[in-house]
Amino acid sequence: MVNIIEKSFGLNLKLLNIMGLYSHGKSSITLRIRAYTLYFVFLVLASVLIIVKTLMARSSNNVETNAMLIYVSDSTSFCFKLLPFLQNSDRMKRCINFFGQKKFAPKTDYERRILDECVWVCRRNSIVFFYGLLLTIIGWTVPMLFVKGRKLPLMLWLPYDPSSTAVNYYFTFVYIVAVIATVYDSYSGTIVDPLIGGLAYHATAQLKILKYNLEHLDKNLEDNLIKSSEHIIEFQCVREHLESCIDHHKQILWFINEYEECFSWSIFCQFAGSMFAVCFCYISLTLVPLNSVEALTYVGVICNISFQILFYCYYGTLLDEENNDLSKAIYMGPWYKYDVEIRKNLLIIMERSKRPLLITAGKVIDVTVRTFVSVLKTSYSLIAVFNK
Repeated sequence: MVNIIEKSFGLNLKLLNIMGLYSHGKSSITLRIRAYTLYFVFLVLASVLIIVKTLMARSSNNVETNAMLIYVSDSTSFCFKLLPFLQNSDRMKRCINFFGQKKFAPKTDYERRILDECVWVCRRNSIVFFYGLLLTIIGWTVPMLFVKGRKLPLMLWLPYDPSSTAVNYYFTFVYIVAVIATVYDSYSGTIVDPLIGGLAYHATAQLKILKYNLEHLDKNLEDNLIKSSEHIIEFQCVREHLESCIDHHKQILWFINEYEECFSWSIFCQFAGSMFAVCFCYISLTLVPLNSVEALTYVGVICNISFQILFYCYYGTLLDEENNDLSKAIYMGPWYKYDVEIRKNLLIIMERSKRPLLITAGKVIDVTVRTFVSVLKTSYSLIAVFNK
């Protein structure tokens, strides 16, 4: 069987592997050196040079300053967001590949349909993120080539004057767009979003399978009753199926706990950076004509960043809703046919499902649709503060 994780996140894992943030095999010293080198040269150093250039600028152009602040907000959040991939690469790899184990392979046609749909959704999200980000980068950088004067997409402090000659300008332009802004910064910081959100959706798919199995604990009873009318055979069959469901439930809960430990900080950094970036985008919209290309670019950036936040919140909400439906699935099954021991075990699962199965950002913010609305409200409040 093909690993469903590889099928779901093949594009994401290939890009992360190029940047040294993920390894298909065992992590090596060479891979770690490459990962840290790319991280500091193309992400951390670029952010520092932008801040230095902004502080050293003699003329205060509010539009350019806000544009740089948008980039700094995103790139700074990416610095902290990607740090766990560098520090805990082996643990990250185990968490990413958890549902790719053979024990989670589909056993029935229903389970296969659920997992196939999950794989399709994850692949679709990754492709949409990839090409959506590419279009955003093109819309952000290409207009720079047609404005008067030799302007760069990013205001970096450089030891030479990039506008002195055409060669210097185009070389610097291509280097910033192709290497710093595109290859590492944007794609490394953004391509992990469908990966992290997709893993939560894989957990949701496993909960759907668990719900179905709990609701149909007696699916093999009729065959057993034909062989014998003794209830002991009937109950033994249900007990074996129930034990498998309990173990499946424990595995899902363990994954969510491990998922929290691995990705909670990354999600928090994305939320914080996105909130400030959206805020600066709104301020920039008040400084440029609404019918200009710059305004259209800022609207695109706002939609892109807002979609990143909504993406996490949507799949976090789906996970919690599926967990809440476990009790309903048990109640809809023929629990009244079972003996007292089986009913007690079912009650334990029902009580456990009452505890919310929420993904958190930084272990302080619930990743739900309500949180998405709160982030937008907070961004609006920050706009009012910055305008003053």
